[in-house]
Amino acid sequence: MFRPRLTRAVTLTLATLLGAAVGVVLLSGSDQPVTAHVFARWQQLATPPLSPRTDALGVHVGHRVLVLGGRQGSVLRDGATYDLRTGMWRHLRMPVAVTDRDHAVAAAGVAVLRHARPGRSAAWWRFDPRIDLWSRMRHLPAHLSVASALGSEVYAISERHVVVYSVQLDRWTPLPADRLRPALRGRRVTASPSGTVITGYAADHPHRLLADRWDGLRWHRLSHLRSASLARTPVGPTPAARYGSTQVWAGGRLVVFGGASYDGLRRVLTNRAWIHSP
Repeated sequence: MFRPRLTRAVTLTLATLLGAAVGVVLLSGSDQPVTAHVFARWQQLATPPLSPRTDALGVHVGHRVLVLGGRQGSVLRDGATYDLRTGMWRHLRMPVAVTDRDHAVAAAGVAVLRHARPGRSAAWWRFDPRIDLWSRMRHLPAHLSVASALGSEVYAISERHVVVYSVQLDRWTPLPADRLRPALRGRRVTASPSGTVITGYAADHPHRLLADRWDGLRWHRLSHLRSASLARTPVGPTPAARYGSTQVWAGGRLVVFGGASYDGLRRVLTNRAWIHSP
């Protein structure tokens, strides 16, 4: 009399296993990492082809995450790309050694790197991960600031101008000068679908953030700056807490690489990587 109940139990077990198998097939056909090991909402990725390090520079470019440089005593001159579709890492050679004190943005599938050099003007490089090609950017406008990117264009400040770099045309174009008074100090540019905005502080209001917005015809000083927070919602600690780790947001997912932990007084570097999915 127990046979029907046993048969149903076996059927349920087989259905569960079949569902898991189908899930694996669907996962391998999506842009989720296929080499991940599940840990709650965190998944440990395949080990990157990099030595253990801290303070690497990360940037999301298309369906790839780039991890560049970092520290292992000295500043390192290599990196790796992680393909979100295939779950595969690829080692990169780099023309310069960088850390997270440098800055990179992505435009039109290309990474644009601003490499700070103490006592000299910053060097600019572009990297196309599709063909593993680094190229030095020449004929730069003077005193370029940290950049912002939108679509196929990179935006930076050069003296009184916002200058726009077209990745496709390999050319810088200045917008009309922002001559609004009082002039802003500590300026940063942000490009978004709602417009190009320069933020900074006036000498008579050193603690009040002001903004000048370009409407396509002229600059406007915004009387009430609405501060839109760019911070992401915390997702909780990684399965192994890290100091100096690299964190890159990629389409709602968070990729974390490297960093250091402490075993008593001993500092231990790692080259492990994790991804968090919502």
